[in-house]
Amino acid sequence: MGKALERLSNFIFKHAKLTLILVIAVVAIIGGIAISKGADFSEAGLEMHGTESQTALNIVKKDFSSVSGDNATEKVVFKAKNGKLSDAEKAQAIEQFTKKAAKDKHVKMVVTPAQQRNMVKKDTIGYATIMYKQKKADIKQSSVDHLVKATKTTKAAGIQTELTGDLTVNQMDTGERSEVYGLIAAVIILAITFASLAMAGMPIISAILGLATSVMVVMFLSNYITFVSSDLSLSGMIGLAVGIDYGLFIISRYQQEIKKGLDRKTALSKAMTTAGKSVIFAGSTVIVALLAMSVLGIDFLSIMGIAGAISVLTALFTSLTFIPAVIVLLGRFATGEKPNRILSLFAKANQDYGWGKFVQKYKILLALASVALLIVAAVPFKHINLGLPNDGNKSTEFTERRAYDLMKEGYGAGNDATLVVLVHTKDQAQAVSAFNKVKTDKNVASATPPMPGNGKSGNYFMMTVTPKTNGNAVATKKLVNKIRSQSEKAGLPKLLVTGSTAINIDMSTALMNALPKFAAIIVIFAFVLLLLIFRSLLIPLVAVGGFVLSLLATLGTLVFIAQDGHMQDLIGLTGKSAILNFAPVLVIGILFGLAMDYEVFLVSRIREVYEETQDNKTALLEGLKGSGKAVFAAALIMTAVFMGFVFAGDSTVKSIGIVLTLGILFDAFIVRMVLVPSMIALFGKANWYLPKWLNKILPNVDVE
Repeated sequence: MGKALERLSNFIFKHAKLTLILVIAVVAIIGGIAISKGADFSEAGLEMHGTESQTALNIVKKDFSSVSGDNATEKVVFKAKNGKLSDAEKAQAIEQFTKKAAKDKHVKMVVTPAQQRNMVKKDTIGYATIMYKQKKADIKQSSVDHLVKATKTTKAAGIQTELTGDLTVNQMDTGERSEVYGLIAAVIILAITFASLAMAGMPIISAILGLATSVMVVMFLSNYITFVSSDLSLSGMIGLAVGIDYGLFIISRYQQEIKKGLDRKTALSKAMTTAGKSVIFAGSTVIVALLAMSVLGIDFLSIMGIAGAISVLTALFTSLTFIPAVIVLLGRFATGEKPNRILSLFAKANQDYGWGKFVQKYKILLALASVALLIVAAVPFKHINLGLPNDGNKSTEFTERRAYDLMKEGYGAGNDATLVVLVHTKDQAQAVSAFNKVKTDKNVASATPPMPGNGKSGNYFMMTVTPKTNGNAVATKKLVNKIRSQSEKAGLPKLLVTGSTAINIDMSTALMNALPKFAAIIVIFAFVLLLLIFRSLLIPLVAVGGFVLSLLATLGTLVFIAQDGHMQDLIGLTGKSAILNFAPVLVIGILFGLAMDYEVFLVSRIREVYEETQDNKTALLEGLKGSGKAVFAAALIMTAVFMGFVFAGDSTVKSIGIVLTLGILFDAFIVRMVLVPSMIALFGKANWYLPKWLNKILPNVDVE
């Protein structure tokens, strides 16, 4: 690999302009192909093959086709601000709304609160149901606009009117503005790091080129793979952050070599064969970690991992081509020899080995303090509760959230958590017996009598059960398990539970059960990889031990904030909520890759100096002075990019932003910048010990 990178470096040094033209041409060709083909993003699916809820759902679609339609529906929730919905004036306004809403040619039927007999709270709250002729994915904006316009009739009559269901009424910020905020923060951090505004722009432009390329690739592949639009947010989040980091690493090493007195050609070659190798290794580990999500057997996670891996791959491409080409073209401006005077005051903060000396002096205290902090932060993880965001997690600025609150006020917290229960029997008396047993549970608010199916898949009766608690509540999960456990007990027939709530519960359970296996695979992979690279036992042990602690601390703090409801005003959360069910898997995959980025870039430099000097103290000081500064800046950039997504309107994007921000804070700043250096200082030469017999059988892997 080193020779290949050296040849690439020499080619770019001689043909920098041609390299830029080729890079832009590749991006343009990929963009042209993607645009000509178009995109075909799908709706996010919750299917998990092999689960009881999915099996039962398939039966519902066959045996109860008349009530299991896939077409879009929307609820229009009403609350009388004064008086009752049944008052003549308000009833007339609702009737006028119904007629206006029904004029949309895509509307199949509008059913009023009076027709459904669903008015509650002394007739002050009720809802109409609008059924469409189309599926959710086929609903046009014109239908949304028509419905919103129709609600003016009821609002004018003093009726609070809110919408919820399959229509997207509010277009939420899914991260686009957040990416801009992250870029602004990255420019500031890079300008301070390199003491140059010109240099600050290089990694940014490289990352944007890589990001644009990955977006085009995902758009093209969406015609053949079931990507959803939110996958672009994830790939953008990862691609932007790692793209900037990789460019920063290469430039930082180039400037270090220039300061040693090397000429520009040799310095570029050295940067490409050292930092370039680290970048390739780091990017490869992120890609492996993202693709490893496919071992869980959950389709949407596998697809999400593919989208993320594509963004990392394109970031590698631009970092190893665009960055060195611009370094050559900028000449002395890229060497760091003429820094901006004001910015250089900030950039020189660590020139006297300040952090390295501090770590050497207080190594025991820092090691103990960092471990203690991580353990304390990890404690809330013990009661983690996984689920999926619902309208209750949105801001009150959205009509869906206001509708959620009205439905909760009128019909209870479990109104959106209806369970579909199938009774496997041909005997109606047995079905009624099962119904009587289920409806008496203390967490059941209501249940509908069993209804026979058409018999295509067997003999089933179907009933719906509404719990008293919402779909993410622990009590609702216990109710689902209790209903299932009653199967074939006390003479009851087999009971199957499905519906979106049950599917969510099964998915969350499967993901939670898969966490230990997935984490074990990642940890073992990391240990073996670092063992091969650093020819050491202690370095990999500290690295993976720190990774596990930072992972638990990240999830524990997420539980403390989102689930337990602490400090929510700071990040725009609107109440306690379950933890996004795939967040732990996502943070394991991404955090592992980023942890290896920083570990390899920092420790490989320390090892390089140690092999030259055989002095552990000198190696640590030089490593923290050179690579440490770049790792710190990279972590700041990553934090800024991810933190921008914390303030996105989309609850899923917000959840991912929160967990990744916490992950970087704990792993990069606490583990890589404090725990790892302090342990290296503490162990001294023992860091580099490897039994001779093991050294002989291990293959040589040279990153630097």
